[in-house]
Amino acid sequence: MMKGRNLVILLGIPTWLFLIWKGDIYYTLFILICMVLALGEFYTLMEKKGNKPLRWMGMASTVFIADYYYVQPVITPHEMLGGMILIIILTYIWELFSKKENSGNNIAATLTGILLIPVLLGTSIDIRQFDLLMSTQLTLTLVLAVWACDSAAFIFGTMFGKKKIFPSVSPKKSWVGSVSGFIAAMGVFLLFHYQGWLGSYFSLKDSIVFGIITGVFGQIGDLIESLLKRDAGVKDTGTLLAGHGGVLDRFDSLIFATPLTYLYVHFLMHY
Repeated sequence: MMKGRNLVILLGIPTWLFLIWKGDIYYTLFILICMVLALGEFYTLMEKKGNKPLRWMGMASTVFIADYYYVQPVITPHEMLGGMILIIILTYIWELFSKKENSGNNIAATLTGILLIPVLLGTSIDIRQFDLLMSTQLTLTLVLAVWACDSAAFIFGTMFGKKKIFPSVSPKKSWVGSVSGFIAAMGVFLLFHYQGWLGSYFSLKDSIVFGIITGVFGQIGDLIESLLKRDAGVKDTGTLLAGHGGVLDRFDSLIFATPLTYLYVHFLMHY
């Protein structure tokens, strides 16, 4: 297990960083593959609760949503909304004729997976395209900040953490670890800002906001995934990444931090 874990680190991290550097279609395909795998793991969690989500609908929707984030504004927001309307209607109609039990739960599991993973995590594609357009390094900084947050939270939480945050959800996560993770995430964004690596498009205020989003909501994403795993009675969402669980385990923080960063960049930054 340790050999597999070390192999994932030695190969996975440089590959991820390389694909961030390449950007464009290369990073888009990487995120698409990760979304498909993560959505499959999410649906497996739902199946452990007796639900039967429409996997083919989720996977087809993932491709459509990834394409939207990559080529917009070629695909307009109206066309995106129209596609989502069709997805919802087709999901209900398919379930009507499927003759499965627990139809409401099946529909809810299908649509929740689509909203949670491709809709939220797919914003990673948009942000990398934004980097390309504006000569910024937001994607790289965000990923490094999440890694720093997770590492600091684990190290300091293990060494000094006594008071737990949500013991019923994640017994090992402590306030000391959480605060340490927040400081680490903020430190990465401030370092990149003052070194000029983040890009001149972003101000100090923007960097602080990004640090808050990553340090707070990235950890909330981790806790929410722990909630789903505990509800399903599993330790990890999958076994694909030896020693690291599943793909969903690795992207849980980004699933919340990235879309909130996307909303700030596109809707709030200049207000």
